[in-house]
Amino acid sequence: MQYDRIAKPLQLATAIGGAFVVTFWVLYFTANDSLGLVEPSVARFEEAFLVADAVFAIVLFATAVSLRLRRSVGPFLLAIAGSMSLYLGLLDATFYARNGLLFPLTGTSAVELVIIGLCIGGGLYALRGAWAIWRVR
Repeated sequence: MQYDRIAKPLQLATAIGGAFVVTFWVLYFTANDSLGLVEPSVARFEEAFLVADAVFAIVLFATAVSLRLRRSVGPFLLAIAGSMSLYLGLLDATFYARNGLLFPLTGTSAVELVIIGLCIGGGLYALRGAWAIWRVR
């Protein structure tokens, strides 16, 4: 079915995305020095995301389950997750770019660029997927 062709990759992507968010925060609180996030202004900025990222992870996991179970709320949650991802990625990109923290390229800035790319790209992919699911239902 067309739903399965669209929804299955999104189920996996949202489950992996939720796990990625949780992993980031576990590493942040257990290995902050190795992540290169020791600068006080960067640490304050990142810590402001804790609640938003917790909600984001919950929505990502709920989306994966809802899509798997073919619940009607699945595409709606997917649109929420995609919007949150896009917003958080753009916020991150703006902060790091305006503070000159992305270039010159270092290990830390490369990781941040990957995170920003995943957030923006994943958000756009989720929004496109939500629209595609709504169209086939």
